[in-house]
Amino acid sequence: MKYWNWTTTLGATLFAASALLAGCGDKAAPPANAPQAKAAPADAEQQQIEKYNIYVDVSNNLRTSFQQAREEYIAQQVPLLQAKAPLSSLRIQNDILIDRSAKKLDTAAAIGAPLPEIDESAKAFSAALKLLSPLSRELNNYANSKGYLADNGDKARQMNTDYLAALTTVAQAEAAFDNGLSARDRALTKEAFEKAPKDTAAYYRAGLIYHGKLNHSDANALFESPNDPKAVAAFEASLALVAQSAEGWSRKIGEQTAKSGKSCDGGMLQINEFIGQSRSMLKDAKDGVFKRKESGAMARLPAHMRSSSIVNSANRYNQNFANMIGQFNHPLC
Repeated sequence: MKYWNWTTTLGATLFAASALLAGCGDKAAPPANAPQAKAAPADAEQQQIEKYNIYVDVSNNLRTSFQQAREEYIAQQVPLLQAKAPLSSLRIQNDILIDRSAKKLDTAAAIGAPLPEIDESAKAFSAALKLLSPLSRELNNYANSKGYLADNGDKARQMNTDYLAALTTVAQAEAAFDNGLSARDRALTKEAFEKAPKDTAAYYRAGLIYHGKLNHSDANALFESPNDPKAVAAFEASLALVAQSAEGWSRKIGEQTAKSGKSCDGGMLQINEFIGQSRSMLKDAKDGVFKRKESGAMARLPAHMRSSSIVNSANRYNQNFANMIGQFNHPLC
């Protein structure tokens, strides 16, 4: 089941920016007699790409973010721990990824080339994970061995305060790390778009990625406040830019196909699916489909756990967005 998990979507789409950066950095090898000092900038750029890709990998592998894990722990486990009844179940999420993520973050930190938007938050994220690790491991072993059936959940109740505090620190550090990734991502995609020669396939390709990610950010705001006219207007404006880039991309791909004689749709199936579903979602927002509010127990659940039209739309949007952006990591023709 796919949840409304912005961290997951962010991670899945950051690879496109990595590919763009790598592509922009591809240069012919310098002559053998070229001064060695001139190779340093290229080496530093390659190190930045390597470090960035490790950061992206950390985000990609967290299918359930720690922010989401915290929400679900509070919504599902804490009420059981606060009750006096014996526990009959216990779930601790992401345990296996804690040490793996910290190790990857430390590997990235050891790479000298700086990424100022991300480095400090990545170090803080790693430190928080290391504090959470022993608590999570102990609780996870307890849950998997069903220790709560032996002591009625006493151990889980005793550890709850410390575990939740550590998980909260990790969730906050992860959010800061995500923000750093987003800042870097925006800078890379904007740079690629602005440097691309106008009215070329490369220009419209970069435009689809850049405008698509602007729309993704606007979609985030729309999902948080689906009845806010400003959020609706911003989403509509950036979606129009995506559509313009798609039109130009389709035209250039058609010209290339006619010249080469080789059939290629340039990924327009996924692009049109994204634009079409986004336009349907925009219409729903304007028609007031998302105005219904959850009530009772459903209203107390985290947004991604509710069954409502806005969450279903968000899930579809996320999937279509990932499909559209992700395809640009591979040759389309």
